[in-house]
Amino acid sequence: MKKFSPLPTMGDVARHAGVSPATVARVLYEPEKVSLEKRTIVQNALKATGYRPNAAARGLRTQRSGTIGLIVVDGTLNPFFSQLSQAIRNEALERGYNVLMFQHGMKPEREAKAVTQLLQQRADAVILAYGVNAEGVAPLLQAGIPVVQIEQEVCAGTDAVLIDPVVGIDAAVEHLCGLGHERIAFIGGNPALYDRPRVRGTSMDEDRLAAFRAAVKKHGASDDDALIRLGLYFSTTGDDPARAGREMMHALLKEQNCPTAVLASGDILAAGALQALGEAGLSVPKDMSVIGFDNSIANLLNPPLSSIGRPLVDIGRCALDLAVGAINGQDEKEENRITFPTELVLRHSTSKRNG
Repeated sequence: MKKFSPLPTMGDVARHAGVSPATVARVLYEPEKVSLEKRTIVQNALKATGYRPNAAARGLRTQRSGTIGLIVVDGTLNPFFSQLSQAIRNEALERGYNVLMFQHGMKPEREAKAVTQLLQQRADAVILAYGVNAEGVAPLLQAGIPVVQIEQEVCAGTDAVLIDPVVGIDAAVEHLCGLGHERIAFIGGNPALYDRPRVRGTSMDEDRLAAFRAAVKKHGASDDDALIRLGLYFSTTGDDPARAGREMMHALLKEQNCPTAVLASGDILAAGALQALGEAGLSVPKDMSVIGFDNSIANLLNPPLSSIGRPLVDIGRCALDLAVGAINGQDEKEENRITFPTELVLRHSTSKRNG
């Protein structure tokens, strides 16, 4: 078995493939100039040696910076964005790219400043999770910089990695109905408060609510509008982020015929709901079953929260695939839209209906 250095070089690849280093370089940077047979041999050698092109050296040859921009809402406000950004950074590191990350906190002016800095830094591509408005993203598109949007699109004409909430929400409602719950409440983001662009006709918040309405109808639970509470997912000031969920849960408890289970469209909302239930002297799951969405802080709550999760590592890898493909000029005329399903992760916050 051949042994390679911890950081294999282009020379290692050439020796393994039985070709010259120049041929390896052409496969990496000008593959159209190499025959299919040699490309296959070199690509197999790249895999066998584990060689990854040096981003700085690649930049000298291609006039690229080796940097991918990442703009997220704010990982300090919602741990989901910290976990997603970490998945993206890990994948970028594996591919020899640096990541320059910004957090806009739902403030358009901060998004615009981030875009300006990424333009100045000559970012090769930019990933958004989530963008605030189309005007903020426009300078990137005008400069010809590839953009990949995750989950919530704010403009057309870019690649996108989307999440389908239907499977996870349907499974959550089916699970609760199977435990005997008929009055299942929903607390989530109010589309009017976020006013996201409807690039494909609906917003992320509308899609989650629609999935819930369809699920309760499908599984025979109550479709009482009094069981739905909408507002902010969390405070954008960082002050008491669970307040919105707590207030929505308190309002639900005042209903004459209150719910026996709650589906929250975010783990931060669910955390607030748990706080409100504790303040009311109610036990989870004995008195109220609770399910969150994001699967971000769910396993840190008490009790450990059942939650609807998204495959963050796969999403990060896919976003990098699309970004790198666009950087290399693949599918220039086609918008790629990849959709991942959601999945219910069961823990200890649900039980049979009490009474």
